[in-house]
Amino acid sequence: MEKTAMKTCQSCGMPMAKDEDFGTESDGSFSKEYCTYCYQKGEFTEPEITIDMMAEKGGAIMSQMYDIPPEKAVEFASEQLSCLKRWAGREIKMCESCGMPLVNDEDFGTEAGGSKSSRYCIHCYMDGAFTEPDLTMDEAADKYAPMMAEHLGMPVEKAKAMVNQYLSSLPRWQD
Repeated sequence: MEKTAMKTCQSCGMPMAKDEDFGTESDGSFSKEYCTYCYQKGEFTEPEITIDMMAEKGGAIMSQMYDIPPEKAVEFASEQLSCLKRWAGREIKMCESCGMPLVNDEDFGTEAGGSKSSRYCIHCYMDGAFTEPDLTMDEAADKYAPMMAEHLGMPVEKAKAMVNQYLSSLPRWQD
């Protein structure tokens, strides 16, 4: 059975794992794209909110959770939000191994026959195989956390927790 990614709200980026995390459509069914905080009864709960306002909200939460300087957290939140359907105007695929946005054709890895992979980036997957086939999720977090810590000015141990949480939502790392 193919592993599937945890759904992510295409407005705020919140992971949606349980039914109660999902917003609702006008007919009462669960939204496939938006969380309960962003979307109810087929409408956005804050229709006038801008990406900058959403980044301020998300950045404040990330700053507290992971000891990121507030301005860096808001900047990071804005980068992440810009890949979501509500703000990008389309859903942008993410690498199912590292989470890199797959925006351009050159971002996609390749299958054995040379066609582009529909699931993985060029850094994680080439010629139909992972570039680091024996890499574990913990090793990936150890590899990515120092870069994240430096980029965001946060403690490495907090970066590792943040990276671990994110990687655990991606299909490659789910058991």
